[in-house]
Parts: sequence; C-alpha cells; structure tokens
Amino acid sequence: MIKNEPHATECELHIEVWADRIVMHQFPTSYENIALNLIFEWLGESRYNRSSEEYGTIAARIPSLDACHAYVNQRLQEFKLNGTRPFDGICRFKAGDKIVRFEEFPESMSRETVRTALVVSGMSTLKRIRRSTH
Repeated sequence: MIKNEPHATECELHIEVWADRIVMHQFPTSYENIALNLIFEWLGESRYNRSSEEYGTIAARIPSLDACHAYVNQRLQEFKLNGTRPFDGICRFKAGDKIVRFEEFPESMSRETVRTALVVSGMSTLKRIRRSTH
C-alpha cells in the first residue's frame, strides 16, 4: 500500500509504518505454526491471503494469551484423545542438518510457545496497533 492513497484507513497506515520499522528475521517454527493455525481456527478465520486491514481486524479479536494457551492445549488434547491429529509428525530439518528427524505431534504447548507464535507472526503487534486506533 502507498502512504499517499486517499482511501487508506488509519489502521492500514499504522500497519505500514510498523512494517517499515520491523525486520522479520524468522518465520514461525512448526510448533508456532500449529498454535497459529489453532487460534485462527478458533476465530473461524483463514491465516492466508488477507489484506493488512483484515489481519488488523482479526488481530483485534484475538483473546488474551492465557485464553489462547488454554484453547491450543485443549485442542491438542482433543487430537490425542480422538486420534485425529492433522499429521503424524513434525520435521525440524534446517539448513546444515545431515539427518532428517521427525517428532511426535505435540500433546501440549507451553504458554511461551503460544506467545512467541503471536509475536513472530506480528499478530500481537497488530492487536496493539488496532486497539490503540479504535
């Protein structure tokens, strides 16, 4: 989006300024992606192909960290009990690794993993920006 666009909303301008200042140096890990997918599922939203305004609106709807953590762990326990895990294992292969290893699908996640997922994805920052402008 170009800052001079007359139809740009205040939230879009703040998001653009935020994007100009933040350099994303990492992508969500496999565990963080699971947490994000579950949180977006909880909100009835898709994670992909959204405008910055839509991401801002979704971010403002994200409940507290404690609520997100509880929901993520509840869903992980449901997967375990039902035997309906989305996939069998997680590969943490990265550049330089010589051996491919798989881990079991998680049965729980720490509060810190859920928090980091929201931070790395930019959703916690968007949430603050969105709430401060409305």
